[in-house]
Amino acid sequence: MIFVSCREISDPKAELLFKAGTKYLTKNEYKPALLEFRRALNLEISESLQATIFRNMSIAFQNLNISDSASFYSQKGYEIAPSDSYIFYINRAEYNLLNNDIHKAIQDLKNAKRLDPNQMEVYHTLCLIYSGEYGDAYFEPQLSEFCAKKSVKLKPSNETKEQLGSIYFQNEKYVDAVKIFTELYSKEPTNKRYEFFLGQSLYFAGDERGGENHMKKAAERDTECKAMYHEIFEIGQNIYHE
Repeated sequence: MIFVSCREISDPKAELLFKAGTKYLTKNEYKPALLEFRRALNLEISESLQATIFRNMSIAFQNLNISDSASFYSQKGYEIAPSDSYIFYINRAEYNLLNNDIHKAIQDLKNAKRLDPNQMEVYHTLCLIYSGEYGDAYFEPQLSEFCAKKSVKLKPSNETKEQLGSIYFQNEKYVDAVKIFTELYSKEPTNKRYEFFLGQSLYFAGDERGGENHMKKAAERDTECKAMYHEIFEIGQNIYHE
């Protein structure tokens, strides 16, 4: 999740550059975002804002699949941040996740939540961990659902709702998943992922014909959906032949 700072800084221009970089980041324009963040770092700014910029730079590098740089900036973020601050813990949590120290990441996220219980990104990340994204050892279905619901409550966006729908599906609450993906697909009928997930949820909720139709249509127009479609039906055929 992108973190937005409201802290005062010495140079107002740095704040403007930070906001410009964050805007690029929300539009998935990672290289322009990094350029703006680097320009901001060349000015006189507070440690808190520096730590926040490093956090967002780490996010940009993660999305560019440059994990070494992502880890580097997460580390810089927690090293420069005021100790026992929210931005300290959220940066260190990200660093620990990138370096596969999941237990420490969970503790950092809990400390971040203690300091600011209304930050959606904490619940979003905990949901990923408890859904098994970082290994079965941390799989906690009830906790993942709780965190997903909390994320939606704090920030009812398409991203948080998609996560909740996926958790409902994972927890075999297919009717609830159908409701979420029906809403998302109705808002964005050209989004093939939403159409596929709606079809998948319908299929397992009992509407096999309608569900397969949506999945097939999405697969015909999107390579990611095509791969998921084949995976579902290849698994089904293997089970049938066994």
